[in-house]
Amino acid sequence: MDITGYPDQGADSCAQCMRRYRQGDLHVFERFWNAQAGEAFASERARAFHRLLSGNPFSSTRDDYLVLELDGRVVAYEGLMPFRFSVSGRDMDGFIYHDTMVAPEMRGKGVGRAFVQAIVQSRPEFSIAVWMNAANSHVFGKCGWLPVENLPTYVRGYSVRNMVKTRYRLINAAVEQSAGKVLSLLYRLEKKVFDFSGRGYRIELTDGFDERIDALFHAVKHEFAFIAHRSGAILNWKFADSPSSRFVRLICIRGDNVQAYLVFRTRRAHDGRRIATIFDFLCSPRDADLFRALMRRAVLEIEKTGPDTLEVLCTDRRFSRVLKTMGFVRARENPGALKYIHAGAAGRPAGIGTGGNWFYTFGDGDKVFWDV
Repeated sequence: MDITGYPDQGADSCAQCMRRYRQGDLHVFERFWNAQAGEAFASERARAFHRLLSGNPFSSTRDDYLVLELDGRVVAYEGLMPFRFSVSGRDMDGFIYHDTMVAPEMRGKGVGRAFVQAIVQSRPEFSIAVWMNAANSHVFGKCGWLPVENLPTYVRGYSVRNMVKTRYRLINAAVEQSAGKVLSLLYRLEKKVFDFSGRGYRIELTDGFDERIDALFHAVKHEFAFIAHRSGAILNWKFADSPSSRFVRLICIRGDNVQAYLVFRTRRAHDGRRIATIFDFLCSPRDADLFRALMRRAVLEIEKTGPDTLEVLCTDRRFSRVLKTMGFVRARENPGALKYIHAGAAGRPAGIGTGGNWFYTFGDGDKVFWDV
């Protein structure tokens, strides 16, 4: 599925039109990005932009952006990613709306709202919108998009760096050091108490994913009310097919079959902390032992990177119960993470607005491509 043949709006007038992305538009996008965060940000984002467009298994055209022109000038764009979803076990094609931007000089004039409204009126397929900032979330809400509530991030701490804020540097350092020793002791005890052998599972690092991921997904998709498709091709596009990819990939094997996978990356935040993020994972939510074995091996690998914090977005309570036994705490909500529209195309399924009915991770958005 793609957006080939997207109709121009106002094609009889040069004043306003909507059309598909063309290669020459990239320099305009770079101008937007430069105004947002500077030249380095724009340059890195341009490199990531090509990978985002080129690898989507559900796109036949590799140009899945729409742009709005006013008087021959690009003033807004919208990423419109063709994708496939499983809703109560039934597959359906739709779109992921992402990467929305209006030219800085045109903001606050209703341009973004009119643009998004025109797109959703012409595209009745079930669609989701991901990881919007507050301004974009407000615009999408006015256009009829509804939020998915309760999408929590769970966090496991390894230090209290930058969390202790007194006037005295020596006190801050002493508290951080003491807390670090306590956490280190607890995690050493954890390794001794728990069996990390995986009870027959073989968990190993992998360079990429193969068709066994497809079999895993189709075996477990019925166990979630709402889940975006996962396959070897999709995961490689997101997490492996890049020379600069810093994702670490784990698969869990029993016999000849892949029973689970997990992907993480550690980065340095603006405040200096090292944050490890589990971007994606999948296994049967009914097998708590399997998920626990996967997470324990992942934690061992993550700890080698020296994180201050480990975070994972987890919507399914069957998984979150295991996380809590491993010292993860519910740290924050993500109100702009997921919205939906055209639920009628999906049969108006019950519970669509409740995060607990979704399997949704950080990897379901476009953040995996923007390495900035």
